[in-house]
Formats: sequence, C-alpha cells, structure tokens
Amino acid sequence: MEQNQRRSPRKQKKTVDVPILLAALFLLLSILIFVHVAIKVFSHDSGKPGDSTLSTGGTQQSGDPTPSGGNDDPTIPPVPSTTEPQTPHIVSTASIGVTGDVLMHGYVINAGKQGSSYEFSQMFQYVKPYYEKYDLMVANLETTLGGPSREYKGYPNFNCPDQIVDALKGAGVDLMLTANNHSYDTGFDGFTRTLDVIKDKGLLTLGTQSEEDATEYIVQDINGIKVGMICYTYETGGDNPNRNYLNGILLNAQATNMVTCFNYAKLDAFYAHLQTQLTAMEAEGAEATVVFIHWGDEYALSPNANQKKIAQKMCDLGVDVIVGGHPHVIEPFTTLTSDNGNTAYCIYSVGNALSNQNRITLQNETKNCMYTEDGMIFGVTFQKWNDGEVEVAEIEITPTWVDRYSANTYNGLDYRIYPLDTALETWNDFGVKTPSRLEESYNRTMSLVGEGLNECRAALGLDEVAVKLDP
Repeated sequence: MEQNQRRSPRKQKKTVDVPILLAALFLLLSILIFVHVAIKVFSHDSGKPGDSTLSTGGTQQSGDPTPSGGNDDPTIPPVPSTTEPQTPHIVSTASIGVTGDVLMHGYVINAGKQGSSYEFSQMFQYVKPYYEKYDLMVANLETTLGGPSREYKGYPNFNCPDQIVDALKGAGVDLMLTANNHSYDTGFDGFTRTLDVIKDKGLLTLGTQSEEDATEYIVQDINGIKVGMICYTYETGGDNPNRNYLNGILLNAQATNMVTCFNYAKLDAFYAHLQTQLTAMEAEGAEATVVFIHWGDEYALSPNANQKKIAQKMCDLGVDVIVGGHPHVIEPFTTLTSDNGNTAYCIYSVGNALSNQNRITLQNETKNCMYTEDGMIFGVTFQKWNDGEVEVAEIEITPTWVDRYSANTYNGLDYRIYPLDTALETWNDFGVKTPSRLEESYNRTMSLVGEGLNECRAALGLDEVAVKLDP
C-alpha cells in the first residue's frame, strides 16, 4: 500500500578518517591564533619592545588584576573612569591669638577691689571681641595666685586674687602661660595653687606642671589641625649654680622639675630639650608648632644677641611660630629661614597686655617708659589642605594701649585696654580723655613691627597694614 505521509529519510552513519580530522583541527587553531594576533596589532598601540602588556593610556601595569567591573577582552575598549582628580583645596583653618604680660601690680589689683571681693572684667571689655574671634586665645599670667591668706600685692613678689582668671576667661582667653620669672613668687604652695585655680576654672595651662614627670607640652586639636605648643622661661642666677632660680628665688628640689625653663649659659642643653619635645609632639600627631618664650632685656626695643641666636636655632629645629614676652615693651617681628627649608615667624616681644607701667611710673627708670603702655594681640592662622599639608596662612596684629585714669575706685585709679585697629572712627567710642595717646601708641607699635609684618604679609599674599597714622 502506498504511504499517504512522507517520512524523513533516515540518517546514515559515516565513518571518519582520524588523521584527516586532526589535520583540520590544527589548521583551524592556526587560523584562530593568526587572527587574534592580527587584531591586537592593528587595534592597539604597541608597547615597549619586549613588553607583554600593551598600553591603553591608563595606569594598569602588567600583572595587575582587572579592575572591578572591567573587561579583560583586549578587543573591547575600557570604560573611562568617572572619578575626577581632586582639585587642591583648604579643608580646615585654626587661628591662635596671643596677648602679652598680664602684670598684676598692686595698683591694678586695688583698682579691681569691690568691697570684700574683686572684679577685673571691666579692664578687658574693649578687647573681648578681639580675644573671642580666635579659636584659641592665649595670655601670659605674670603673677601667682597664692590665695587670700597672703597679702595681695605686686612687684617684686606678685600675688593676685583668683578673680583675674575669671576676668580673662570671660574675655575669651583659653590658655594661660604660667612660666615666667614670677612663677615662684609665693613659694611652692603658691606655685601649685596657681595651677589648681586656673585648671579648676576650666582653662588650659602651659609652662609649669603640677607633677614632676608631667608632660611639658600640649598638642591641641583646633578644628582638625593639631598644634603642638610649649612655653619656656629663662632662669635667673643665684648662689648655687647647680640649682634653678626664678626672680632670684631658689626653687625647691621638687619644683625644679615642674618649670619648663632654660639657662642662657647652657643653651646646648636647652636646644637638646626642645628637640626632644618637638619629636614627642610630632609623635602625637602635631602638624604645626608654636613656642612661647619668656626672654630678653626689660624695656629694650630690639632683641639681644641671645634672642636672635635662640630664635634662629628654633627655626633650624623646625618650629613654625615663636612668640616672645618679658621685655614689657614691643619688639620687632621677623621671618626666619633655615638651610633645611623651614620658615619660622617670630615676634620677639608682644609687650604688656595689662600693667601699671607707664610714662609716669617709669619716667625715672627708662627712657622707653611710654612703650610700656603698648601691647598687641598677635594672631596666626594655620590652614590644612586636602592632601594633609598644614601651613601658615596669615599673620596679623592688633596693637593695644593701656589707659590708666582717675576713677571712683579703691585707690582712685582704673585701667582699660583699648584695641587699636585702623578703624579710627571707633576710637571715639572709648571716651579717652586724651585721644591723641591712641594714635601715638599705634604709631610706636607699628614703627617697631610694621616693616617686618608687612614683608611677611606680602610673602603670604596678604594686604599690607598701615605703618603710621597721620595725626
């Protein structure tokens, strides 16, 4: 019977010659290898002779793993990176302000007397906004806080009521320098009590320590910038050359190791100590360094040979900023450089912040008596870049003048510190009896620091400040 439906033909099994099959496979493999090499040669730039990896314009080297999400087929172009290189930019700034000696003479203490208590805040009312603008404000407390069981008095052995710390804190001061030639004026008990009072009131101290083995420096984190700081004072001479003296007073054995001090006759030992401290600061992450130092000659308008030598050595050791005090007058500002490429900014003396020294009280002691009325707020700003580099961005000063005037106080006198920025129209608000004294003070200060300050500011790309005001 004839089939109505067509069936598919049955496949026939064929026999294959093995040698022929192997030859065909070898030929096919050869063709594929030739094509692959040709594609690489004509599709990509050739690398150096002998290189096994061809350049694709990127940074991947031979043997590097294929980046995540990439393609290891050389015939397919890599996907361009979407990560843009970071533009250099500033990520943080830290500003430090420093004022001069808070020298609490007897007349100044009595001007703050109110019944059975004391109040000194009025003396700082005009500089308060200037203190408060800094991230860290520093003042040199040139007195001891020996307590009410002792007589409150000034020179030669200072002892002041605790309320001076309240006034300074209220004005914006954060850190008190306690290493100076008057640190031991009320003996060991007054020395330690001074530190206790300041710390109990919530302020930092630098220069003297409560314990013999305490760290002598601090590394302060200011807005993400770590600044290492230390404060030194010079030692005065005495009968025993192997012991330390301050203001001619022999320190007891325990206190000897609680004051950060140096001896002009042993400067190599001083430099070695400073190097050790700087190394320790760096180990704690310090990115910038400031040294506060009590040095020089009283009433001298220029640094002596020792100050210059010490300042240059500090620069050589890598210090960034040097702030001096003790002469009770302003001394010049200078920029130092070292052979190792370091730059240090040095103000040899910031003068007095508050005192009873003036043209009347010192007229028979020094021809520079008027300069003792002058002080400044010295300011430095550090900046940090996104690559971690920290550098000085700004140096500035605000001259200050202390007015001693007749008032209804315990001793008939009162004191005010006036900030002398160049906004002359605001000076009328001070109500000073003799306004010309303000301009005279500004001109005295700027005649000493203006040239060096403006050279520094120009190097930093900052505007110059007025060196002299026309009366």
